[in-house]
Amino acid sequence: MDEDSLQSAIQSYNSQLQQVELALEVGLDSSQQADLFQLRESLKQLIELTESSLVSVRKGKRGAPCDTTVQAISPPGPHTEAEIQEDEEYTAFMAAISELSAESEHVRTTEEMPVREEPEECEDSAEDENGVSGMKVRAPYYSSWGTLEYHNAMIVGAEDSEDGSSRVRVLYLYPTHKAMKPCPYFLEEKCRFKDSCRFSHGQLVAVEELQPFQEPDLSSLEMGSACLAKHSDGIWYSARITDLDGGYYTVKFDSLLLKDAVLEGDGIMPPLRNEEGSSEAESEASDVEEFGFAKVIEGQSTEDINWNPVCSSSFAGWEVHTRGIGSKLLTQMGYQFGKGLGKNAEGRLEPVQAVVLPKGKSLDQCVEILQRKQEGKTGPTKIRKQGIQGKSVKCGSKRPKAPRNVFDFLNEKLEGKVTEEQNNPSTTQKNRKEMYHASESSKKALSVQLFQILEKIQQTQKKKQKIQEALTRNIGRDNVVTSQLHAQLSEVQKQLQQLKEQEASLQQKQTKANTHKKMTEF
Repeated sequence: MDEDSLQSAIQSYNSQLQQVELALEVGLDSSQQADLFQLRESLKQLIELTESSLVSVRKGKRGAPCDTTVQAISPPGPHTEAEIQEDEEYTAFMAAISELSAESEHVRTTEEMPVREEPEECEDSAEDENGVSGMKVRAPYYSSWGTLEYHNAMIVGAEDSEDGSSRVRVLYLYPTHKAMKPCPYFLEEKCRFKDSCRFSHGQLVAVEELQPFQEPDLSSLEMGSACLAKHSDGIWYSARITDLDGGYYTVKFDSLLLKDAVLEGDGIMPPLRNEEGSSEAESEASDVEEFGFAKVIEGQSTEDINWNPVCSSSFAGWEVHTRGIGSKLLTQMGYQFGKGLGKNAEGRLEPVQAVVLPKGKSLDQCVEILQRKQEGKTGPTKIRKQGIQGKSVKCGSKRPKAPRNVFDFLNEKLEGKVTEEQNNPSTTQKNRKEMYHASESSKKALSVQLFQILEKIQQTQKKKQKIQEALTRNIGRDNVVTSQLHAQLSEVQKQLQQLKEQEASLQQKQTKANTHKKMTEF
């Protein structure tokens, strides 16, 4: 080999040695590293041999320039055969080295390719997820009792279902139930309960069921209108606005367990269903002529209600207001809607009508009312009663007043004026009777009033105690503050005195009612 080929071989060996060292820095398996170490040592030895042969070639060119012609003319001897054998060994060694270097190059590329190509493969999916996640939409929510409602929600990711349809996972922005409230540890992937968590980890919704996002319109809210208000637990409950003051809303929750709250605009929103729609639904549900869900019998009705059976299309229509347990039981027993009851579907097709009887009426009175409605006698009886009452009132108004006597004159002069008991004896007797003949509702009202008064007394006493403590702290410091505290203390004492008087009067009424009950019950 000439000098140029040896130099080019040394350069190629050095480049291969650098590649092997880079592959060792990547950090492969122990078996691959052992092969690479062996390859590196072989390359180093090969470089040393090539460099020594290059040096010998250069020395031969300088020492015997004339021997080349003699060697070219002379026939091949044993020395040339040895050189040929060395060249063959050298070529075989070079082939083995090239194979090992090719394997190392392949291993290095396979290790580096996933790192470089993975972003390219996931680029499209990442762009799709980034484009969808964070989008606000209206997503459906099926409650535990079967109703369907649409709520404002936010998409947190896209997922593929088993049937190949595209779905998204949404978190509801205004949760009305605990199951809708997003789990605070879900987005951080720190929730330990996973599927058994009582909070929401996102709802899977089909893309076809999504609707455009609707911003809450607060312009329609006013005094007395229904709304959804955010409680301290992060759940939105139905409430009603009681006061508006400079962007602050005072709401009263429909639930008696929740206290009134003052909220800003971000803590209130219109209800999911409009009041008009709900009132219409209530009127339609109460309308007997349109829907035959229930037949209401009123004791004072003047019109004859002609009820007609409902059609099969409104079968189980009343279950809009319930959980639908009746239709579920029917379907489990094999019933098919639109067909008759029974084994052979020969039974009745129309639902049984519910009859709502008037309150406070016995069964015989209800039967009389039904008979009157059938005979059409409800109106005249009422008119007759009204006529009789009118006559009695007219007769009472025409009665002459009792003549005044000497005793009336003396009473007026001595007492100054006629007492209310003489002017209206019936009202005074009625009040006295009501004082003793107290009904259960009046007793309950007295108990409630007494409880409220006691609570106010406790609050006033606490307030008085705080003022006294503040007064003891500020004695001798500031005369202005001390005078203000004295004024507040006197006012609180007056309030406390008034509340105690009210408590005493209520307790007196309550004891009178209880005394009458003990005296009349044996």
